[in-house]
Amino acid sequence: MGHFNFFSVHYFNITGVSITAPGDSPNTNGIKMGSCSNMHISNTNIGTGDDCIAILSGTTNLDISNVKCGPGHGISVGSLGKNKDEKDVKNLTVRDVIFNGTSDGIRIKTWESSASKILVSNFVYENIQMIDVGKPINIDQKYCPHPPCEHKQKIVLPLQFAKMLMIL
Repeated sequence: MGHFNFFSVHYFNITGVSITAPGDSPNTNGIKMGSCSNMHISNTNIGTGDDCIAILSGTTNLDISNVKCGPGHGISVGSLGKNKDEKDVKNLTVRDVIFNGTSDGIRIKTWESSASKILVSNFVYENIQMIDVGKPINIDQKYCPHPPCEHKQKIVLPLQFAKMLMIL
């Protein structure tokens, strides 16, 4: 569920949007995308009970700027690695973002026993402000939303970051 869901969308801009839902409302992602490329999200306010922005398998070349997030679970990549047919997530730029009253800020969720061999790479986080954030940077490589989770083997998805600058 969520407010805006994009799948296999390419060359699309989202700007000047305001998305709100109560902070305790489940499954209310603000913007959710998978298998998308060359998207820009800017000048947007998002407050939800779930991810402000959820970035799923196959999303590439995503630029997020001048976004205010809160309440919610921050800007999340994943969860990734649960299914065999998942694709790489790469070339993500997040800049000039304010997280206010969120449980997480920057969040990456991967399953411990990954079924796929995808790569998560070339992420840039720049000029990020955290205000009353529970976990400013949350990289969870043992993601298990509904325990107990089956752990057949320990294969961790590789994460390659370009840089994190000015995380306040």
